Amino acid sequence: MFKNNCKKRQIMRRQLSMPQKTSVTVLCICLLFGLFSWPLLFVQADKLAQESVSDMATSTLSQLQESILTPLLRNDTISQQVALQRVTEDRHILSASLHGIDGELMAQSTNTQSQSVDTKIFTASIEFENTQAGVISIAINSQPIFQKYHRIFINWLLLWLSFTILSTYISYRFVDQIILRIARISDRLPGKNEPLTDEISTLETKIQPLLSTSGESSHEPNNRYFYSLISANIKNHQRLLKQLNKDNLDHLFEKLDYCILRTLQLYGGDRVEGMEDSFCFTIRSTDCSKQHLLVCLMAVYTLQQLIEQLSKKLSIDLEINWNISSNDIETSPHFWHEQSILSLKKQNMEIASRLQEGLILLHCNQYNIDELSSIARFQSYDNHQFILEGFSENRMQLLHKQLEYLIRICLD
Repeated sequence: MFKNNCKKRQIMRRQLSMPQKTSVTVLCICLLFGLFSWPLLFVQADKLAQESVSDMATSTLSQLQESILTPLLRNDTISQQVALQRVTEDRHILSASLHGIDGELMAQSTNTQSQSVDTKIFTASIEFENTQAGVISIAINSQPIFQKYHRIFINWLLLWLSFTILSTYISYRFVDQIILRIARISDRLPGKNEPLTDEISTLETKIQPLLSTSGESSHEPNNRYFYSLISANIKNHQRLLKQLNKDNLDHLFEKLDYCILRTLQLYGGDRVEGMEDSFCFTIRSTDCSKQHLLVCLMAVYTLQQLIEQLSKKLSIDLEINWNISSNDIETSPHFWHEQSILSLKKQNMEIASRLQEGLILLHCNQYNIDELSSIARFQSYDNHQFILEGFSENRMQLLHKQLEYLIRICLD
């Protein structure tokens, strides 16, 4: 029974969309804020109201003492009544009374208002030369005063309620718009739309092949990285030099440079100096991983397809084979770094001399062909050398999307 309840709660959590989760979170925060703040505000407002009533009583009794003392000593009942009536002219004072020393009522003035349930009685002694001459008392209607201060609390309550509703609605609409945009992007990406916890997780899953682990940590103290050198060898380079004039060659190589530049921007690679009949670039990572090799293969495949489209557009036949070699290389000292890169170039040149055009070869000592099958399909070529045959259907769809983007910005 307990397990079933847990499963039901988990299903309910999954059913809540990101906008709903966000709006519920905002609503809970606002409710918690109101729950903890309104008692404090109510107590403070009530305290201020009581102090206001007390201050009014003290001030009124003090003024009444001064105005009624002389008539009391002279036994002037008319002046006593006038003094009491002046006090009751205030709409908050319901009645004012003068009592003798023995407690009998000597004079009283009553306000025309009906008695309130919130009436508060305040008394004070009238003294003359340290001798008590009488007692005065007033009845104050505290309800209007408390209402005035409680109105502040009610206004705050309405403002808080409006803010809570508005914040919840805005957060829902705002997140809903963001999630819609994420969903549109996710739908345009290849891959199955598997039901995950939220739309962001779905998008992260689909773009995972593009999340390169290339060296974003140049500030790290470790100066050793795993470099992959990609070399593209133009096998018909000499024939192109003879067939094309200088303007056509310059135009061809300018287009090649631009295609390489835009592709490297997409995959996080760096162009390095190539040979006369080849161009090279590197992609680095903090360590060797199949994810890193996958990014390199995707970059090479995308650039290969892009250059084939360029070749068709310019009606120039380009016979290119591709080689990927990797090694741990230190970034300093600079001389040692350059020598290590040069060593990889020579290794790629030796392989390229006997490799058929159009093929992509991966030279990898770290993984065998079975381990590499999780990222792509390969055919064994030589010792630790594998020819790329293709990718999974989902990854091919993603590569075609990227290729369409590059063709649009490079060839149109």
